[in-house]
Formats: sequence, structure tokens, C-alpha cells
Amino acid sequence: MEVLVVLGNKMNDDKTFSIEMMKRLTKTLEVEKSFDKILCCGGVANTIAGVREADMMKDYLIKNGVDEGKIVIENNSTTTKENAKFSKEILEGLGVKQITLLSSRSHIRRCYLNPVLLFRKWAKVKVKATIKA
Repeated sequence: MEVLVVLGNKMNDDKTFSIEMMKRLTKTLEVEKSFDKILCCGGVANTIAGVREADMMKDYLIKNGVDEGKIVIENNSTTTKENAKFSKEILEGLGVKQITLLSSRSHIRRCYLNPVLLFRKWAKVKVKATIKA
């Protein structure tokens, strides 16, 4: 099973997507047909907005033609480490041993709290590839 894991980005105070998140969602729409499932990650990182990133991402993807049954959400995390940690059970339930990770270029490349390393450590999956938005 091919799974795309899309990492969230803090919502704007007015409950709209940040520029970074829009880039990630646009890239998700470009590549989604190559994947069996899409795991959207992100909880309430902005308490002023008060919305869960993954829920908003799911709604956006459905409105833009992605089949609802293809989307899985992890909507409790507020950090990259929590994205990985809280995705573990979901990925295990799907029987997934490797993923493709989608985030911004700067996020994928960073040394501190690198999402690739965190998913390997906490979610216990191989990161097959990364897609940079």
C-alpha cells in the first residue's frame, strides 16, 4: 500500500491556510493519484484559530476531488514529533511499513526535529521518498 503522509502547518488566526500549507495541499492534489491513502497530520497548533489542521486539510482535499475514503487523519498533534508519534498506530492499522512524506523544503531538510528521522524513530516506518512543496 502506497501512503502519502502530508504534514500540517499552523493555521492563520482567521482559520485560513498558511501559504506553506496551501503549497502542501496543491502538491498533494498533483500527486494524490499515485497513492492508495493520504494521511493528513495536524491538530490545533494555533489556539486562536481553534481548528484541527488535519480536519481542514481533509475538507479541502475532498472539495477538490479527492475521494473521502482515501483520506485518513491524525488530528491531535501540534509538533512534528507528535505527527510521527501519533501516526504510528494509524500506520500500523493500515499495515504500512513505508511512507512517502510531503512537507515544505525547509521542513524536510532541517537538522533539528527532522521529519524523516522522527517518522523513522517514532512511527517505526521507512520513509521511502520525500516530496517537497
